[in-house]
Amino acid sequence: MGDCLVDDSWTIDKGMTLSVLRNPLRTRLHTTGERPFVVPPHWHTMHDEHHVVLKGTLFVTQDRVRKVVRPEDGPLLTRRGVVHSLEISAGEEAIIEETTLQGDEVTEQKTIFFRNLFFPGVRESFLSAMQVFYHGDGYPELPIGIRWLEWLMVVFVGGWVAPLLGYRLPDKRLRMDPKRFPSKTN
Repeated sequence: MGDCLVDDSWTIDKGMTLSVLRNPLRTRLHTTGERPFVVPPHWHTMHDEHHVVLKGTLFVTQDRVRKVVRPEDGPLLTRRGVVHSLEISAGEEAIIEETTLQGDEVTEQKTIFFRNLFFPGVRESFLSAMQVFYHGDGYPELPIGIRWLEWLMVVFVGGWVAPLLGYRLPDKRLRMDPKRFPSKTN
């Protein structure tokens, strides 16, 4: 179902679809429960995330505190700098929506981040994934949990090594951090 670079809905794994919805702009994950959905621990410097569970159960860990989020719980906010992970168990259908609190421009960048991350082959390549993280304000938590080292790994590997070796973003519009990628109008 769909090409992640051009369509507004595409398959990311067996039984999992990611969609870009408008008015208001947001991404929607729909999983049928055939497989678990897991986003490993990571953090952001430039944006806050807002998750809404429309159906099913989402397990969110924020700074090592695990929360169970269901539709009746309302929106869940994850502030920038908070290490967080997401999990949906196998065996349960779930629908989750995500936006950023910084408005449509940043949420649009987040949708481009997902388009790049779920492009075929990107998640299977460490260099490609780090390049997407570099351009998309994502920093995976390392087991030792030293933030400056996590930041440095993404900047060095994703910003320098990957491009030097010829890696390119599938969708080159991804430019989440205005300090790294200033607007051409400024």
